[in-house]
Amino acid sequence: MDGTWKFRYSSTAAQAARQELSGPVDQWADIQVPGHWQLQGFGSPWYTNTTYPFPVDPPRVPSSNPTGDYLRDFDWNGSPSGSRWVLRFEGIESIGRVWLNGTPIGVTRGSRLEQDFDITEHLLQGLNRLAVRVHQWSAQTYVEDQDMWWLPGIFRSVSILERPEGEIGDLFVKADFDAATGSGTLRIDTTAPATLESLELGIAGASANETLTFGSVEPWTAETPRLYSVTVATGTETRTVRVGFRRVEVTGGQLRVNGRAIMLRGVNHHDFHPERGRALTKEDIEADIRTMKQHNANAVRTAHYPPSPHLLDLCDEHGLWVVDECDLETHGFFSQDPANDYIDPRWTSNPSADPAWRDVYVDRMRRMVERDKNHPSIIMWSLGNEAGTGDNLAAMAHWTRLRDETRPIHYSHDVACEYVDVYGEMYTPFDRMDEIGRRADRINPSSEADSLQDIARRELPFILTEYGHAMGNGPGGLLDYRELFDKYDRCQGGFVWEWRDQGLARQLPDGRTSYTYGGDYGEPVHDGTFAIDGLVFPDGTPSPGLLEFKSVFAPIRIVVDTDCNAVTVRNLRDFASLDDVEFRWSVAFDGVQGAEGILEIPPIAAGGTSKVGIPALPDGQGEVTVTVTASSKEPAWWAGAGHEIAFGQAIYGPGLRRRAAVPADDLVPVDNSTGALLQLGQASFDRDTGELIALGGIALSTPPKLDLWRAPTSNDLAFGEASFAEQWRRAGLHALDHTPLEVEHSPGRVRVLTRVAPLGHSFGVHVEWIWSLTETAGELRLELRATPYGAWTSSWPRIGVRFALPASFDQADWYGYGPGERYPDTYSATRLARWSATVDELQTPYVSPQENGARGGLRHLALTSEASRFEVAAESAFGFTARPWTPEELTAAQHNTDLVPGAETVVTLDIALDGIGSAACGPSPLPKDRLFPQTVELHALFRAGSAPLPKTNPKDVEKEQP
Repeated sequence: MDGTWKFRYSSTAAQAARQELSGPVDQWADIQVPGHWQLQGFGSPWYTNTTYPFPVDPPRVPSSNPTGDYLRDFDWNGSPSGSRWVLRFEGIESIGRVWLNGTPIGVTRGSRLEQDFDITEHLLQGLNRLAVRVHQWSAQTYVEDQDMWWLPGIFRSVSILERPEGEIGDLFVKADFDAATGSGTLRIDTTAPATLESLELGIAGASANETLTFGSVEPWTAETPRLYSVTVATGTETRTVRVGFRRVEVTGGQLRVNGRAIMLRGVNHHDFHPERGRALTKEDIEADIRTMKQHNANAVRTAHYPPSPHLLDLCDEHGLWVVDECDLETHGFFSQDPANDYIDPRWTSNPSADPAWRDVYVDRMRRMVERDKNHPSIIMWSLGNEAGTGDNLAAMAHWTRLRDETRPIHYSHDVACEYVDVYGEMYTPFDRMDEIGRRADRINPSSEADSLQDIARRELPFILTEYGHAMGNGPGGLLDYRELFDKYDRCQGGFVWEWRDQGLARQLPDGRTSYTYGGDYGEPVHDGTFAIDGLVFPDGTPSPGLLEFKSVFAPIRIVVDTDCNAVTVRNLRDFASLDDVEFRWSVAFDGVQGAEGILEIPPIAAGGTSKVGIPALPDGQGEVTVTVTASSKEPAWWAGAGHEIAFGQAIYGPGLRRRAAVPADDLVPVDNSTGALLQLGQASFDRDTGELIALGGIALSTPPKLDLWRAPTSNDLAFGEASFAEQWRRAGLHALDHTPLEVEHSPGRVRVLTRVAPLGHSFGVHVEWIWSLTETAGELRLELRATPYGAWTSSWPRIGVRFALPASFDQADWYGYGPGERYPDTYSATRLARWSATVDELQTPYVSPQENGARGGLRHLALTSEASRFEVAAESAFGFTARPWTPEELTAAQHNTDLVPGAETVVTLDIALDGIGSAACGPSPLPKDRLFPQTVELHALFRAGSAPLPKTNPKDVEKEQP
C-alpha cells in the first residue's frame, strides 16, 4: 500500500473532525507514504530533547493538535472466504484512527510499533477506500519523549496480508548453542501444527513444537553471522526463517555469548535521514550498516524504540549485536521533579509509577518482543530509555521473562538493578567507571557500608548505555574509556551517543544544502543543537569522531616497538581468528617512503597475541617512521579487499631539530633606513610594534599575534553557566588587547616584549618574541616565550601564534600528523606522514560551526599560492590550523553555510590546545588533557618567496580526502 496517497492537513484536531473523509478528493494534495507530512510541505518540524512541547497535563494534549487525513483507494479481488485479511501499519506517529469503506476499524497506538487490524468483514470486491486520520499529539506522546524531531505521519510501510485458514500463526524460533560441545538445539513453536525442512541442517519433515538436537552446528556471532534457512509449512502456508544458533547469558559477572565474554563497541542508532526523517528505505539502512562495519562498530542499541525491521534483518545477516529498545521514554517528567534527581528518578506524575499506565507499558513491550523475537542479532531487550523508575517497568520485565527466557533485560535507570540483568549507566565519569570496574560501587554513593543490593549489583556486568557524546567536535576521551574496558572484565563496552546528526536538510536560495536543528523552524520551546550529536554528519559522511572511534575500538591492536624492530599484534575479536587479515609494514624517512612489504604473522586465535620481528629496514636519513597496517584479504559486503582495519606506528630518530646558532660576526645587521619599518634580512617589521608584516616579498595580511581563543565546541558550551566557553568569555579571552612594552633591535635580531591581556582584568600573558636570522639565506627564526601573570580565573582554550596570508595561499602540504583533526584526547586516528590538502579540505563542516581542523605534531608546513610559497619548520612541538575565515567568524556563525571565505588564509601555530571531552552530555576532559595557564615556548623557522618553489613529490604525499 506504499506510494502516493491523498492528503488533507488541518491545524487542529477539531478542524479535522468537522470535515468528511468521504466524497471527492479533487482538492486534496498528494503525499508519499511512508513519509512525514512536515517534510512534504505541511506544518513545520519541531525538535526537543527532554521538554514536552506542550503543557504537562497527562493524558491531555493541546487543542492545537496538527492532524493529517490520509486516503487511499485500492482494488481488491481476493477470496471472500477461507482467509483472513489483515491491514498492517508498521509505524504511525502518534496515533492513527482508521476507517475502511466508512467503517471504523480501530486506532493505532505506539508510534514505532507494528499494529494489525482484521479487515476481512469490511473489504469489498472491487474498489475500496482506506482512510487514516493521524494526530500529532495524543496521550501516547507522554511516553514517547525520545530526544528527536517530532515528525508525525504514516512513516513506515502499510500493507494488506492474506492469512489463510490453517496458517502457521505465531512462530517463535529458539536456537541454542552449547559452546562446550559445539552442539545445538532448535525448537520452532507455531500456533498450528507445522513441519520443518532444512537441507543445511538435515531436517526433513520434522514437527514444529518439538526440540531438535544437532551434534555440531556453526554458531551465530557478530563476527561470524552464520544463518541456517529453515522452511516452516502447514497445508496452506509456508515461511522461511533464518536461524542463528547462539546462547546469551549473564554468568560469572559478565555478559557472555556462546560461553565467551563479549566487548560491545557500539553506537546508539536513531532511524533518521536528513530528507526523509524516520521514513527510511532499505538502502538508507544498508548504508548505515555498511559504514558501521567499515569503522569497527560491532553493536547497535536501537535508541529509543524498535527500529525499522530492515535494520534487524541486516544485523542478522552481516553481524552486529543488537539491544532492542522498547518505544518508551518519559524524560519530560524529569523537570517536574522539584529535586531534579536524575540518578534516582522518582519523577512527579511519571507514568512509570502510575498503575493507570501499566497496560500501556506492558503492551508496548509485548509488541516489540513479539515482532522481533526471531532475530539472532538481538542479545538483550531494553525496557526503554529515561523513563525514571516504577512498578510498570518491573511489570514489563516480568512479562518479558515469562515470554522469552533466552535474553537478558537491560534498562539504565534501574539503578538498584531490581528488574534488570545488566547494570547500565549513561555518561559515567572516569573515576566512577574505575570504581565500578573494581566492583567497589555502591547504589547510594554517600553510604559507608555495603547493602545487600550493593553486593548483588556487583555480580552484574556493567555496560555504558550511552557515553562519548558525539556532539560537534568530539567525542573526546574514547581512549580513556577503552583503557578502563581493557582493565576491568566487568566493563564490557557500551554505546556511543549517537550514530547520526539529526539535521534536516533545507535548500538555500543559492542551491546549497543547509542542515537545521532546534529553533530553525520558529519553535517556541526547543533544544537547539542537541539534535546534532552524531558520529556521522546528516548526509552519512563520517566525522572525525567516527574515525577516532574506528581507531580506538579496532578489533586488532598493533604496537610497534619503539626501536621499530618488532611488532606485537593482539587479536581483540571475541570469536574469530585473524586468518582473514593481511599485515603490511612500511618505513619512511622524514616522511618520504623508503620501503614496504607484507609482514608474516602466525595464526592468532580470538584473544591471542603474537610478537614478530620487522624485516631489516633500509638505510635512510632523518626521522624514521615504521607503520604496520591490518587490512582485509577478501572483499565483504561492507568493504572491498584491502580495507584497513587498524594500524600501529612507531617513530624514532632525530625528530624535531634545532639549527645551530649563527656566529655573531655572520649576522646581517638590521636595516634602519626604511622609516616606519625595521628590516631583518628579507623580513620587515613595524618599527613601533615590532610585528612581522612581510617576509620574502609576501605581505602578511595580519601579523603574528598570541592567540588564546577558539570557537567554542559543543562540548565547550556544555550547560550554560557551567560551560568552559562561559568561563573563557568571563575571563575575556575572546577580546584580548595586544600592547608592545619593548621593541629592541640589534644586528641580526629583533626582540619584542608584548603584554596580551583581556579587557577589564588584571591578569594576562607576557610574550617575548625574538626574531633572528639563520645561516640559510632568507630564513627567519622565531623564539617565543609566553609567561602568564596575575590570578587567572579560567583555563585556556588554546595558546598559539595566529597570523594571516592572502587567501590565494589555499594549498597546504605538511609533514606531521594527519590526515584529519588531532586534539589532546582525539588523536588515535592520525599518523605521522606527509599530507596534502586544500585549505577548504582542512575544514570539518560541523553543522554548528566550532573549533575544528587542528593538525598536530607538525614538522614542516608549506602554504602555497599559484606563484608563492610560505614555509614553517618546527623546532619545538606545535601543530597548525589554516582557515578561510577567522576564529571570530567561526564563533559567530550559526550554521556552516553562514561561513563565507574571506580575503585571508588565517593560520594558527598551536603550541597547546585544551581537550575536547564530551561535557555537552558527559564528562569533561581529564586533567591530563586540560590546558591551564602555564609558561610555554615556540621555536620555529620561517621562509617565504614570491617565486614558485618546488612542490612536494606527489608520490610522497598522501592526499587527504575532503
